[in-house]
Amino acid sequence: MKGIISVLISMVLFLVISGATHAEDQGGEQQVLKELGDFQKALSGWMKNVDGLVSQFSTLQKSVGDSLSPLKEFEKTIKGNEGKLNSIVSRLEGIEKSTSVGEVRLMLDSFGKTLDVIKKLLSDLTKRVEDQEVKTAVLEKRYQEAQRPLDPIKKAIEDLNKIVKDKLGEQEKRIATVEDSFKTRVASLDSAAKIFEGQSKAVSDMEMRMEKLEKGGIGVAKTEIASVPPSSIAKMSEGTETVTVAEGTGTAVTATEHIPTPEEEGFKEIGDGFYMRNVNLLLFGSSSQIKGEIKNLSDRDRSIATFMIKVYNVSNMLVFTQDFSIKTFKRDEIRSFSEIISGYAPIEIARYEVLTKRRY
Repeated sequence: MKGIISVLISMVLFLVISGATHAEDQGGEQQVLKELGDFQKALSGWMKNVDGLVSQFSTLQKSVGDSLSPLKEFEKTIKGNEGKLNSIVSRLEGIEKSTSVGEVRLMLDSFGKTLDVIKKLLSDLTKRVEDQEVKTAVLEKRYQEAQRPLDPIKKAIEDLNKIVKDKLGEQEKRIATVEDSFKTRVASLDSAAKIFEGQSKAVSDMEMRMEKLEKGGIGVAKTEIASVPPSSIAKMSEGTETVTVAEGTGTAVTATEHIPTPEEEGFKEIGDGFYMRNVNLLLFGSSSQIKGEIKNLSDRDRSIATFMIKVYNVSNMLVFTQDFSIKTFKRDEIRSFSEIISGYAPIEIARYEVLTKRRY
């Protein structure tokens, strides 16, 4: 930069000398000096501008250096990515050499078929788990029944105790009725004894009068003694019938309450004196559940009453049978039942029957 400035100053001096020579020739020395002064001023301003330009250039160079440092890091990153891309390309070339697109497609198809098989196995496993849950529920129910062997005996004892209490209550009522009747009869006998005493006294008086009259010779007229009639109305209450004996006629009038039939109560006969009502088919997991009520209208109590469920499909074919039992089933008693139809949903069942199987 300093060399350039020296060259410029030399050129200026040369021009000044040439101008002075030319001015002497023309006689304008003052004019030349004035121009030389203006040129010096212009030259000093230009030098200042050159210094500012140099400083700006230095600042720009520094900024460019600072800006280039991230670019260098970026260049390193690009080179690293380029190496990775080259590695991937080499691997792809190896894959292209080892297998073709058709083989890859066959592998994908085989993998898809394997996935389908796995899905089917999972579906079958899910259904088996649901069926196992149903069987587990049935086994739990049977296990609970097996764990309660004394329940029928306890219930039988309770029923027997209840029957004994009812019989004792009826006996107490009958004893109370007999006592009341006995008291009534005793009172009636007391009244009759008093009447008899009065009649005996009257007869004694009559006999004394007759003796006196006979002694006096006067005829005696026969006198009849009226007897007191017994009570003419008696009422007896037994069960639901009331018997009334009308006075003087001896005619009995009987009034009986109406007992509803099983059909009027909503029951349907299933054989051997048993009736069923309120039977429903419900969904239970992937299976079905049958609930209802059974009434014992047979001739006696049953220690164990066994029943059978028959299930038919849409083609009216028997597809399922199952037995169940009710223990300590007393006469005129209503018991509930709930049984699982394993493996058949309600939509697969066209109709079903609940029948009596055998009795003990």
